[in-house]
Amino acid sequence: MKLCAIQIPFCSNCAEAGKSVELAISELNNCDSSCDIILTPEYTNAPAAFPVGECIPFAQRYTPALIEAARNAAIRCDAIVAVNYVCEAENGIFRNTTEVFDRQGNSAGRFFKQHLPRAEKNVNLLDEEYTRSFRAPEIIEVDGIRFAFLICYDTYFSEYVSHIAHCHPDVVLVSSFQRAERKDILLMQNQHLAFNCNAYVLRASVSMGENSETGGNSMVVSPEGVILGEFGNNIGTLSCEVDDVKHKYMRSNSFGGKLIPNDQFIEQARATWAYRPCGSMTVESDAKMPYPRICAHRGFKTVAPENTLAAFGAAVAMGADEIEMDIRFTKDGVPVVAHDSALERVSNGTGFIEEKTFAELRELDFGSRFGERFAGVKIASFEEVLAKFARHAIINLHLKTDEKEGATEFPKEKMELIVALLEKYDQQDHVYFMGDYTIMESAIKYAPQIPRCMGAFPQPFEIVDRAIKYQCKKVQFFTPYYTQEMIDKARANNIICNLYFCDDPSKVGDHLVAGIDTILTNDYWSIRRAMDEL
Repeated sequence: MKLCAIQIPFCSNCAEAGKSVELAISELNNCDSSCDIILTPEYTNAPAAFPVGECIPFAQRYTPALIEAARNAAIRCDAIVAVNYVCEAENGIFRNTTEVFDRQGNSAGRFFKQHLPRAEKNVNLLDEEYTRSFRAPEIIEVDGIRFAFLICYDTYFSEYVSHIAHCHPDVVLVSSFQRAERKDILLMQNQHLAFNCNAYVLRASVSMGENSETGGNSMVVSPEGVILGEFGNNIGTLSCEVDDVKHKYMRSNSFGGKLIPNDQFIEQARATWAYRPCGSMTVESDAKMPYPRICAHRGFKTVAPENTLAAFGAAVAMGADEIEMDIRFTKDGVPVVAHDSALERVSNGTGFIEEKTFAELRELDFGSRFGERFAGVKIASFEEVLAKFARHAIINLHLKTDEKEGATEFPKEKMELIVALLEKYDQQDHVYFMGDYTIMESAIKYAPQIPRCMGAFPQPFEIVDRAIKYQCKKVQFFTPYYTQEMIDKARANNIICNLYFCDDPSKVGDHLVAGIDTILTNDYWSIRRAMDEL
């Protein structure tokens, strides 16, 4: 079986890009019946760096001829042809797309690029909304051959590659630019891809010129990670014969063991709980998640005891954008989730959290005060919450000072412990600190990388000025201690506005019109429904 990769020039001058597209069409027209699988490079209908807004119109002019050539090549050569191009995926919506045509010239399916650099959205104006929720890697099967796909930037994401491997492809089709990447890195990257997926890799790229030390290097790699053919920065079509496109690399299952497929050897000991949190349960970071949002205050506290794993789990399961929780420290320095310093309201204990060790607190019942069905629920350490819910929601982290200490700054060692836990569980992009000025003083000194949200007290009507002073990304107004003028001033200073609290569904629309970005609520589902109905 012959695998073929078309390589065309990348054009820095947009006026010459048409010639490069025409070369791709010519190469498709020149393919003969010896070809079995043919792949074109990324942006085959627009292989250039375009000014803002000019990519899509250019691509549209060349798309019909390119797709016609691909269909004709599939029929004429009795081949499977995959073309990457700027595609109108829906009416007026364009995406970076690899489309596969079967031997009869029919479309067998499309893959949309999963990881888009900013320029594709901001300069080429391509859609990325589809990337914001879970999609399993696309597998397109033609004539019993299972094809998986990566497009340029996709190749750098090992988590995604491992998911592709889980889908057991026979051939991974890689359409790419990677104009700045060195040859040795491109070879290493695609060897790693083939070896871990236990599949052939067929890569088609663009030439950066015959003397360039970067880019180019269309190639074919075997499941063993062996480079079977590579094209440097030449122009034309790389062709490479393989005996069996469904071939798998078999290796010993440890020294002296029986032979098993290499991907099975890797998969059998995968310990996903030790990796970065990822997959369908994770959400976008605080910087990327759109507004407006709803924050479940102390979790879904109308259905489970506040600030417990049960309350947070209920909120996350119902789709809360954010969960708010309060952090206090025990006598032996363990951060736990609790609003009150005193124990009487939420547990069967007496005294204060700061006067008890973590072990002593775990002997108490933090559920039966809410209802007998929750009898025996234990206080949660902050680490337990992160271990269960990291990246499942944005965490509004309300750090509490010890009122009895009269501190003017949250202790450095406590701040560093909180940050270490956030880093351990990879939550640092999915959290922001909320609190009074003592928290902000410490956060800006010892954890400036974590976004800050200014709390209302003391002096709630001066909250916006304090937010500006401490370079806060957000403010959290406290009902009823705020005005429209305060909201307007915050927004004029690019400060996001939280509101604590709203449990009345009829008021949700008014809050959003006033400029509130995130509503904290004690009754998550009623407010969620109200927002969704607007």
